Formats: sequence, C-alpha cells, structure tokens
Amino acid sequence: MIDARIDSSRPTLDLDGEWSLSYDGGNDTGTEMATVIVPGPWTTQVDGQGDSHASVVYNRTFDVAEGWARDRTTHLMFGGVNRTASVTLNGHHLGTHVGAWTPFEFELGEALRAGSNDLRVEVSYPPRMGTADEAGFTEVPHGKQTWYGTSAGIWQSVSIEARVPQHLGELIVRADAATGTVRAAVTLARPAQAGESLTITATRVGETDAVATAVRLPLDGAATTAELSVGVDAPQLWSPDDPQRYAVTVSVHSADGTDSQTRTTGFRTISTQGGEVLFNGKPIEIRAVLDQDYHLGSSTIPESDEALEALFAETKRLGFNMLRCHIKRPDQRYYDLADRLGLLVWAELPSWLTMTTRGAAEGAQLLADLIALDGHHPSIVIWTVINESWGIDLRDAAQRAWLRETFDAVKALAPESLIVDNSACEPNFHLKSDLDDFHVYRGIPESRVSWDEKIADFATRPDWTYSPYGDAERVGDEPLLLSEYGNWALPHALDQYGPDGAEPWWFANGAHWAFGAAEGTGLAQRFIDLGLDEVFGTWDNLVDALHHAQMVANRYQTGSIRSHASISGYVLTQLSDVQWEANGLFDMMRSPKKYNEDFRLVNGEFAVVFRPDVYSAESGEVIGATSSIVPPRPLGNLAGVIAELRLSVAGQPVQSVPVRLDERAAIDASLTLPGVAGEIELAAELWVDGELRARDAATIVVIAAESARVAAPGAAAESSESSGPAESSAPGAPPRTVRAADAELEVWLRTLGIATQPGSGSNLADADDLIVTRAFDAAAQAHARRGGRVLVLAEDSDALSDAFDYLPVAKLGRRDGDGDWVPRQEWLRRDGAFAALPGGPLLGIAYEDLLGDLVINGIPAAMRPAQVHSAIFSGWLRHAATTTATVAWSDGEVTITTFKVRTQADATPLARALGRALVAHAART
Repeated sequence: MIDARIDSSRPTLDLDGEWSLSYDGGNDTGTEMATVIVPGPWTTQVDGQGDSHASVVYNRTFDVAEGWARDRTTHLMFGGVNRTASVTLNGHHLGTHVGAWTPFEFELGEALRAGSNDLRVEVSYPPRMGTADEAGFTEVPHGKQTWYGTSAGIWQSVSIEARVPQHLGELIVRADAATGTVRAAVTLARPAQAGESLTITATRVGETDAVATAVRLPLDGAATTAELSVGVDAPQLWSPDDPQRYAVTVSVHSADGTDSQTRTTGFRTISTQGGEVLFNGKPIEIRAVLDQDYHLGSSTIPESDEALEALFAETKRLGFNMLRCHIKRPDQRYYDLADRLGLLVWAELPSWLTMTTRGAAEGAQLLADLIALDGHHPSIVIWTVINESWGIDLRDAAQRAWLRETFDAVKALAPESLIVDNSACEPNFHLKSDLDDFHVYRGIPESRVSWDEKIADFATRPDWTYSPYGDAERVGDEPLLLSEYGNWALPHALDQYGPDGAEPWWFANGAHWAFGAAEGTGLAQRFIDLGLDEVFGTWDNLVDALHHAQMVANRYQTGSIRSHASISGYVLTQLSDVQWEANGLFDMMRSPKKYNEDFRLVNGEFAVVFRPDVYSAESGEVIGATSSIVPPRPLGNLAGVIAELRLSVAGQPVQSVPVRLDERAAIDASLTLPGVAGEIELAAELWVDGELRARDAATIVVIAAESARVAAPGAAAESSESSGPAESSAPGAPPRTVRAADAELEVWLRTLGIATQPGSGSNLADADDLIVTRAFDAAAQAHARRGGRVLVLAEDSDALSDAFDYLPVAKLGRRDGDGDWVPRQEWLRRDGAFAALPGGPLLGIAYEDLLGDLVINGIPAAMRPAQVHSAIFSGWLRHAATTTATVAWSDGEVTITTFKVRTQADATPLARALGRALVAHAART
C-alpha cells in the first residue's frame, strides 16, 4: 500500500464516502440534488458541470459513540477544498477557509455531540471576475483549470481526530544528508507547561528497531514552538535506484498523555556544478515526463492506490527517472509513492493568469506553505515559481523584481532543492534560476530541421534564455534542460462516447486552444466527411498511424537532445492525455499508446542516437549514417567496459562494432540499401552483456533506381532528349503529349525523364495534351475549356490566378495553426499513379523537403467536388486543407499540387518519383 502520514495516537473518524450535494442547476431549474463521493471534485461527478463556478452545499450525517473523545479535543480536518469552505456542524458555524491546495482544520468543542451529527459545508469557487472584496478566478493559483474545467469542491479527505489537549500542530521534518541529521520544527496546541517534553526517533522504513536513539527535549514553560533533531549514523541515501526511507516520529509528552506524528523522509542531496546536475554528489541526466496529474473522469485524484502505483511503475520502466507534476499540488499519495518507488519529482506552484498584488502575495505564501507541507519528501528535488510567464508580465520591471525576490525567498525555504524562477519558453525568459530550462515544440516531419537548429543553439547556452533587460542574475553554468517538448497522437477516443452515442463532454473544451485544432466536437463525422475512412480504411488504422508518427517524432527529438553533452536532461510532454490535449504516452483511460516500447529504448540509462545522411535514396545506393553513443550519467562502474553496436538494414544485421560505454563517440558507417523499392528501417542497437539496452532507427524511402529512366506518360526509355509524344502507362491508351508552360518546367520534366513536345507552351497545345504550368493563367484556362488537362505546380500564392474566384471560392493560403505544439499531419492517398510510392498514407521525414508552404482551401466542396490525393490536418482532424487535388474545370480537368516537387528534384529521388506520379496522374486517360 501507499504510505500515509501516521498519527497512531489519534483516534479518527473517517468521513469519506457519499455526501449529498445541492447546487444551482441553471436554466431556471433551481436547486438540484446529487450524491457525490468525497474525496473528489464535484464538478467532475455531476453531468454538465465540468466548468461550473457555482456555490454548492455538501451535507453529511454521521454518528459518534458515547464517550468516544472523552478527555480529548476533537478536530474536523479537511485535506483540501477548492476553494472557499464555510463549515457548520449541528448549527454551529466553525469557520471559513480560503484556498484550494492546503489542508485546514477546526476544533469542534461543544459542536460535536454523541449520537447523530449534521455536517454542512458550503463551497464556493472564485468568480470569473474579481471584486474589491473577493479575488477573481484569473488572479488566484488555479493551475490548469482554465484548460480542463474546474475541479471544485471537497477534493481531499475529511476526518475527525481526537487528540490529547497538548498535541502537535504543524510538523516540519527535514533530513540533512551531509550530517546525517534529521531536524524537526513543531508547533504546540497550547503553551508548554512544566514537565512537558518532546522526543524524536528515526527508523528505517521496513524495520522495527530505531536507527537513532530517541532524543528528549524538555520544553520551556509557555513555549509554543520548538526545534529538535536526531543523528543517524551512516545514513543510507535515497536514490532512484535505492529509495531508502526513514520514518521520523515526533511526540509531545504531557500530563494528559502522549501525542505523536510520523513523517517519512530520506537523505539525499541535489546541487549544480559546472553545468551539470549532481544528485548525491554525482552527475545525473534528468529523464523526466510532464504529468498533469489528472485521472479517470478528469478527476484530480487517482481512482485507487493500485492504479497510481501501476502508472508510476510503468513510467519508471519506460526509462523516466522524474515526474514533473505540472502546476498543481497532487493528492498526497503521489509524493508517498514517488518516495517509495524511487521517482524524482519536479513540483510546481499552481499558476494564475493575471498578476495582482493580492494574487501575487497569495501565490508566494502558497508556495511557502507547500514547501513546509511537502518538503520532507526526498523525491521532491525541484520547485517552480512561474511556468511560461503565466500570470506575470516580464516586460514590467516591478514584476521582474518580484520574481527575483520570490526566487530568493523560496531558495531560503528549500535549500535542499533546486529552484526555477520561470520555466521559460519564447518569448519569455529567466531572471535568476538554478536551472537554465526552456520549452521548445516543433512538429515532425515539418519542422525537423528547425528543431535540430534550435536544440543545437540551446546547447551553446545562448543569451536568449535570460532577461534582455540587463537585470538577470545569471551565474553562467546553470545546467541546461529542455523542459518541455513532444508531439501529439489522437487516442482511440471513440471508446469514450456514451452508450447513446453522445460525445465526451470535454470535446468542446479545446475550442479555444491551438487555433481551434484541439476541439474534438464532431470527430466521428469529420473522419468520414474528410474522406479519411477511404484513405485509412478505419478510424483505428488512422489512430495507429498517428501513434507511430508520435513515437518517431518523440524518439527523434529525444535523441537530438541527448546527443548534446551540454544538455543535462529533458522533460517530455506528457505522461497521459488530458481531455483534448492528446500528446500523452497514455490516453485518458490509461491505455498505452501503441509504440511506447520503441520509445523506451531511446529513453533509458543507455542511449544510441542514429542519424542517416538522407531519408530517401535509390535502390542499391550506399548511404552514410552516424551512430552517437551517449554514456550514462552517473557513469557508475562502466570505465573501460565494451559494448556492441549492431547496425541493421531492413531487419537484416549488416555490421557490428565494439564501443566503449564510458565516453561519447560517433561511429560512421556506410549502408547499402536493398535493390528494390520500398519503405525500410535502418537501425542502430546497443547491446550490453548480451542485452539490448538502447535502440534508435530511421525510416528510409527507397525509390527504384530505374525510375529515373523509365517513367509513366512522356518517359523516354533510352534518352531524355527524345522529342516524340508521351506514351500513357495505361494499356491501350492513346498517346498524350506533355507540354511545359515555361523553360524551367521543361528542364524539370526532362530531369524526371519525361519528354516534352518541342516548342512547348500552352498556346500550342491540342486538347489531348497535358499542360504543366506554375500558373493557371488565361492560356491554361483556355486549354481546360477545350477539354484539355492541366497540372499546376502551385509554388506561389497567386498560382490559381482568378480561375476560382467565383463560388465556391478556392484559394491558396498558408497552413493554419502553429504546426509545433499541435503538429500538422500530411497524408497521401496511395492509389492510381501514387500507388507505386513506398509507404503508408501518413508522410514521414522523407517528405520533409517536399511539404509546401501553401495549401488549397475551398476544394473539395459540395458545389465543387474534387478528387483529393493529398491533404493536411491538425489535432482533432481540424484545419483540414488539400495539398493535391484534381478538379473538373469547364470541359477539362485540372490537377493542383503544393508539393515542392520541382524545386527539390535535384535534392531527393523521392521528389522526382512524386513528380513523375503527379504527371502520370494528370495525363491519365
């Protein structure tokens, strides 16, 4: 079981379970009633209330046995209520607490009675707009409740404790690895009286005998606080590989009896030196995953101890050594379990959106409170003040000063942890931080080159990660961390539809994110409307393809980071999908994405980063590739140890190289591609003591070498100088002449091995000819009116001229969305002339240089049907646009493409093969 705080000296009544809830149903329906489970947000349990800011009333009746708390004080304890709780017991108003993330309690006194008791808790959530008397939602620390709906209500446990009159209040425990000392700071329920004392003991978890002799501290009269400590000889250090923990018990002894509390803690150190993170004095590579800590049903608490433990165990098995619990305080089982399993935790202050004086003060105090409450956990090694400048305007000097001052204050409170002032992304920055961390999102394959350039620049410790205003306090050797990156892959979301076919309520929550690409509403019908059922066959086939694309992208980007020795670690976004945000390694139902095992082999202690020189080549060609060996951090006892690097082509081993594990090395190789066309995998594997420990791979599109000479319509069998008519590849088809609209196109066609008619030009074309042009101008339009065929290489935004200016309008435009946080996906329908192009519908890295800057908007449409050959979408099948289509135009037919097949023809055989396929399609009869 997961550890919990142990308060064995305090009899307890558990009030978790079913509570009645009354709430405003809205729409003039008045007050409605529901039964909800405590702990857990009510807004995730009542249909239609996922974004509610309503005030609600909880009621619970419970019985107390006669004499249960004789000679003791009783205390009603709340682990957390979001956000304002006004508590009444048996008509006695006990008090009001404001704040979502911290526990609170009320002494019950005469309000508690033997027999039946009625407990009433009125819970209000911040108004969307603040007033002079009440802070608004945007200025208080709320985390990502602006993203995923509110998490209002009693979200943590409720209980009643009976305590002896002199008992412990706040208890703060810290373990000092340097001295082997455990220190405790306590508050007392009342001023100390003569003869009262404190004791502290430490016991290794799992053992019964104390490892440190009890230390007794007599209390001075009238003292209300005290500090005490105990030494542990030769303490066992806590680490991810060996998570040694100690149970520390503090007791207060008085004439009334003894009251005790226990915290588990551990001895460990974390620091920075020379650009590296040191854990227990040794360099460590941070291999982290961002965790939003939302669970089934969008709840902020796990569904069970067992489910959370299974998730954490799998996280560690996938190679991660850290969880970045993102801008919220989790259920306390989270930290207990991380302590026990050996997972580092990066904890963060819940964010807000608007900086106000009262909001900033509340945020700073909350972070201090969280450090006091949770700082005993050895797993928590990093704290963040601000994330991505949310809730602070770093253009303002006063707010920048606040952030520097808050960093100093937090560092003083948690000297045993690393502190991040602002976990930064463009265009914001750091001011003063223990870590030089930055967020970079780039879509793959579209922005692969941009990604590598950005990471290479980041690895040089550039100026742009810190304040440009001259007020940064930068030491210069803060460890570099790429603290957010990653790619999307839609889940098998159709299994989350209701029994009546209703969509998940959260589909609409993404409407305001990623330029609308994150909205799932209408997903099932959109899959059909976009014709993706015809391209991929089934929804599951599309999802599997997206999962593979996500793995390839995450694997590639992780390898890029790890190939730079100056970067100390990374945080992949993210562990699991949250509602519409579909970039998890698991979906919302905790089902793993399909290719997690492939990612695991680039995310472990050992790593090999494989990079081919090209991603498309001709059959039989010899290409270069580099395998970079990334040694573990810490190195351990691997000095001089030899491992085996195995290279394979299309699953067949081709080379084995001995490599050292204690040094970075780049091994160059020449690999011969198969003699036939196809999509193949090149792979590099690192074998240590006969065990596969790391693997990286690249998919190569192999084009048949003879395709450079023998093509479809217009190909010259022996010489590109042939000037005869083009022969259609269709058996029995009449010849069709190919004409280029300009000299540059004529050169391109001949590069493809396609002969053009002498004296090319639209004005000379017959109706049976194919015109290849870069502008669907008056001449090309006239040819189409005569029943001719036209292929338009849309390289410029005015390539369609005014030909589609009447309804329905078709225009060339730029791609929608950012293409980075929510990457764009491109597909090519592999039928007809395109069937010979190797690979599946989704386009991979081999196509990166062919992806045009433009898309075709407006076709197909109901009033202008079109045959779509390639297209694009983002996120939940949004921002859909066409990139290649054939449309009837007057008596003719026009094929339009935005692929950069001409400008990239000399760079890659795939561009030439796709160019030939486009000509073949446009010239078909």
